[in-house]
Order: sequence, then C-alpha cells, then structure tokens
Amino acid sequence: MDEDERDRWAMDRLPFPYLEALRLRAAGVTDEVIAKVLALDVAAVGSVLAMAEVKLAAIRARGRR
Repeated sequence: MDEDERDRWAMDRLPFPYLEALRLRAAGVTDEVIAKVLALDVAAVGSVLAMAEVKLAAIRARGRR
C-alpha cells in the first residue's frame, strides 16, 4: 500500500463528522461553513478538527502494526 492508499484507508475509518471536517478544511472552507454543515457552534470547529487529527494519527498508527 502506498502513502496515498494508507491515507485514504485511515480517513475511511474516521467517524463521519471528523472526516467531513477534515475534508472541508482541506477544501478551504471557513469555520462558519464547517459549523453549519456539521450543525456545530463555530467555537467548536477548532476542537473538532484537532480531535479529527488525533483520531487520524491513532488510526494510522494502528494500521502500521
């Protein structure tokens, strides 16, 4: 599996809200729009993105074992 495939594999295992938050951020979408799409308070977007990164790192680490 190459690096892109590993990234897709890990992303596919994220719960939807975290996956969608990361995808929207990567697309350059603002926090306000991310909050609206995910039905969150704008103030929560940063925390959701941070948690998404932590979860993604954990999934990647498990996949390397």
